[in-house]
Amino acid sequence: MSEKESKIDKEWVNEIFYDLLKVVYDGLGGASRFRCYLVGRTMLEYLTKKFNLNFSNLTVPEAAKKVLEPLKTIGIIGGYDVALNDMVLDLKIHNCAHLQVQKRVKESKMPAFVCPCMNLCLGLIEKNFGLDSEMIDITHEGDTCHVKAMLFKY
Repeated sequence: MSEKESKIDKEWVNEIFYDLLKVVYDGLGGASRFRCYLVGRTMLEYLTKKFNLNFSNLTVPEAAKKVLEPLKTIGIIGGYDVALNDMVLDLKIHNCAHLQVQKRVKESKMPAFVCPCMNLCLGLIEKNFGLDSEMIDITHEGDTCHVKAMLFKY
């Protein structure tokens, strides 16, 4: 079956994603956020090759936008807003395919601790700009996730 013929059910993927997050949180508690920063980062190499992305001579916000645009193209997100204020990367991800997972996490009283879209951006920033990062906050309102991460030089 070709990639185009394959129709993976989003509900299936999101249920598995939620179950994995729950298992990790149940096992690690608050330390989960420090263990799950890699979730989604392996997509950087795939997206770079598939969309022939070049991140040379870009600012941090420009690089983040450049890596988020393919996620919009392939239907993972509906749109995004990117800002950098005082070394805080501020993303608003609109209509993400995983929004239902974030809503379930909130309903279950688990803190939100994983955003594959932000993790992808942070992996790029760490690799291309030599900055370290730490996720600060993940909230959602309506169909938008608001994710913030601190960038710093170690």
